[in-house]
This record gives sequence, structure tokens and C-alpha cells, in this order.
Amino acid sequence: MNAIILPILYCPIEPAINPNYQHAIDHTNAWVKRFALHTDSSYEKYLDDNFGMMTARFYPECGLDQLKLANDANVLLFVMDDAMDNQIERDELIQSRLNFESFVAACKQILSDPQPPKAGDTGVMAALADVWIRFKAISTPEWQRHFVESLHKMFAAGLWEYGNVQTGQLPSVAEFYKRRQYLGAAHVSTDMIEVIEEISLPADILQHPAVTELVVLARNLVCWANDLFSLSKELDHGDQHNMVLIMKAERKLSLEKAIVQAAALHDQEMRQFEKVSAQLPSFGAYDAAVKKYVRILGAILRGNMDWSYRETARYNFEYGHVALDLV
Repeated sequence: MNAIILPILYCPIEPAINPNYQHAIDHTNAWVKRFALHTDSSYEKYLDDNFGMMTARFYPECGLDQLKLANDANVLLFVMDDAMDNQIERDELIQSRLNFESFVAACKQILSDPQPPKAGDTGVMAALADVWIRFKAISTPEWQRHFVESLHKMFAAGLWEYGNVQTGQLPSVAEFYKRRQYLGAAHVSTDMIEVIEEISLPADILQHPAVTELVVLARNLVCWANDLFSLSKELDHGDQHNMVLIMKAERKLSLEKAIVQAAALHDQEMRQFEKVSAQLPSFGAYDAAVKKYVRILGAILRGNMDWSYRETARYNFEYGHVALDLV
């Protein structure tokens, strides 16, 4: 895996981290072993990926039980995503569309009617049932419906990507822009905020145009940063669903210029996130809750960058001095 040289991405948000991170890491390590999500060399790689630090940066203000749940969920989502992405060492999940559709149907059944895992049950389905039962215990039916819809969007995006790979087609930049937030579950991280950080906001505030714009920007920003940070890994895995590679193909760019254009997109949208955050209207009695919600959106953006750059062996890149005006 050759290191990719990246321009330093703009991020004016101050870093934060949950002080309970080590307790959550220890818990999830035991949880991963319980469900055999990683074994042998895969478990060693999982430890090097260090997802617990990412989760602790995403949700810096939540309690320990919520942090444990969020970390378990994040690790499980990465297990699913990795199985779907690697086109060189193809997981059984993506050996055929029938396999993929059967997997999605099984996940949807668990979300519809989760049964507590029995002693000795292992694998993704048992882990999903465990996580979903714990989420249901601390959330409202309305949030659960919304969250299930979000997971369905993730599965639909995975099947869309699978179809593209099978036909050898790449989406346009415009199409990928619309769908990217549902690939890799960036949207799930923002959807978990209300439950994990215990923020209660009415639907009319969550659906306010400024709030929804911030949510979409946050999801996109995690995606554009991740497409840059993970570029070397995805080139090695044969995964072409990456904004850098799609820009490169559509605009007939060199890899270096495509990296610069993807970084410029990130920085443009980060400045928009900064602007909209500063211009939010008053929501009366909910002002403090809205400010916390936006603060946690920002923590996800900053946390994704700090974890990717400093705390995980998952990616291989270097921050260099590539000029952002190179187009």
C-alpha cells in the first residue's frame, strides 16, 4: 500500500474526546470476541484500526453505556462495509447478488423483529440483534422508525454499488454526490446523535432547513475526508466508488489533480458548515439542545479527521504541501 500525499484539509473545529474511551474500548474488544466478528489476524488488524478512539471523538459528551453501544454499532458497521468493499479478496457476501440480497433480507428481518442472541451465537446477525435490542431499550418508536429507514438506505446504496461493480460502470460525480452519504454509513453516525448524546428535539426543529443542511453537510464532509484518507486502501482493494476516482474518471484528471479537487470540495463545504452553524436562528427553549446537536455534528467532523490522521493504522497517507489551486 503506497502512501497518498494529501493537502491539509480545512477544519476550524476544536477537538474533543470522551474521557470514558478506554472503558468503551475494553468493552467492545470483549464484545467482538463474544460474537467472533474478528478472529486471529483479523482481530489484530481490528485492534490496529482503533475504532474506539473514533467513537470517543464522535460522541465526546455521552455517558459510558451510550459510548459502549455506539462503539459496538460502529465496529459492526465497519465489518459490514469492509465485506462489501473489497473487490480483490471478495467476501462471500459479494460473491453473488443473491448472497447480497439474502444478507440484506436477513438484516431487515432482525430490525423488524430482533430476538436476543442465545449463548454461543456468533456472527454479524447475532451482533446486529444485540445492538438493535439495546438501541430499542433507550429510544422512542419514532426514532427507531427513522433509524431503520436509514439502515435500509445503507443497504440500498450497497446494492446500487454492487450493481455498478457487476456492470463495470462508474456513477457520475453528480450521482455519487447524492448517494455517497449512504455508502459506508456516514449518515448512521449523525442519526445516532439523538440517542447516544441524549438530545431531545421535536421533528419540526430536526426538519428545519438550516438543521437539515448542517446534517447533510456533516455527512458529506465525513465522506469527502474519508475518500481522501482511504484512497490508498481502496486502490489496493479495487474499490472505485470514491469521489477522487470518480472525479478522475469523469473529468479526465491526473490522480494528483483529482485529489486536489476532492479536497477543495471538502473545504468549500466545511466553510458552508461553519457559516450555517454561525447563522442558526433562535429555537427558543430548545436553543441549548440545538447548540449541543450542532456541536456533536462538529465533533464527528473533527473526530473523523483526528482519528484518521493520528490514531488508526487503517489508512496510509501523508499530509503534504499540494497546492489547492492545482486544477
